[in-house]
Amino acid sequence: MKYAITISREFGCGAREIGRKIAAQMGVKFYDKDLIDEAARKAGVHVDVIKESDEKAKKFFKEFSYGSSTTFYTEKAIDAQAEVIREAADKESCVLFGRCADYFLREYQNCINIFLYAPIEERIKHISRDYELDMKSAEKMVKKIDRQRHNYYKYVTGRNRGDREGKHLMIDVSYYGIDGTVELVCKAVKQKFNLD
Repeated sequence: MKYAITISREFGCGAREIGRKIAAQMGVKFYDKDLIDEAARKAGVHVDVIKESDEKAKKFFKEFSYGSSTTFYTEKAIDAQAEVIREAADKESCVLFGRCADYFLREYQNCINIFLYAPIEERIKHISRDYELDMKSAEKMVKKIDRQRHNYYKYVTGRNRGDREGKHLMIDVSYYGIDGTVELVCKAVKQKFNLD
């Protein structure tokens, strides 16, 4: 049986690492940056523009997300993004990271939508460590990227990113830690899809 796990998150709570670990533990494909490339290709956005932005993401003020570029606020780009996500879910069991996947798969029966969050203080510390930034710069980055992603999600879906609607499991990562969160999600997935 094919199933999809979508992961939405607040910036800085370690969600990408969690998503990768969930995919590895469940033995399924992890979709992240490849969704950007494919959606860009379908929308006619040159992939080099995206990759250049992704490269810049490794340094402060250079985090690429759909929410940070008006290029993706077009009907054509949103339709391409939805198409790529649905194709991935139709093709194989997978973890789909971000990109409004929970919304685009809202009519899929074999889908579980996870939202990961943490207190802002914890997320600022995490980003400060990962990006080697002082706390003030890390706070600025967290707030900026959260705002961009929230605005984009709201624009596409008409919903607030952290609302309960459409979510099946919401986890405070600071409470359970990376591995504890992975364990919780995998347990929920196995229970939901009778995988044991």
